[in-house]
Amino acid sequence: MPVIPIPRRVRSFHGPHTTCMHSACGPARAAQLVRSKYNNFDLYLKSRWMYGFVRFLLYFGCSLFTSLLWVALSALFCLQYLGVRVFLRLQYKLSVILLLLGHRRLDFSLLNDLIIYSMHVTMFLLGGLGWCFMVFVDM
Repeated sequence: MPVIPIPRRVRSFHGPHTTCMHSACGPARAAQLVRSKYNNFDLYLKSRWMYGFVRFLLYFGCSLFTSLLWVALSALFCLQYLGVRVFLRLQYKLSVILLLLGHRRLDFSLLNDLIIYSMHVTMFLLGGLGWCFMVFVDM
């Protein structure tokens, strides 16, 4: 009997998909298999338990990784938000000082646009990683 339980009507057909399942048991037309102290169903249950455990570790690891990334991106978003407030005050003070000294003011529009776009990307990543985290938790 093969290690993987196959329905009886399929066991007689040796096509491309069943040969790999039968390969664990030797030749297809072999005589009675040698009896051992291990039952094939016990091996099947152990492999199924191991598969479930590895699947749990994979999902738990992915969930933990995405939650850590989500926390890191949340901290980055908070730093960007506070950084924008500080940077805008700095721009205002620098512009006033340059005008008082008689120089042209600097154009910060490109830098401001880049900062705003980076905040948008961070928000999109936060939403996507939050969704992925909930998917892994739900599994």
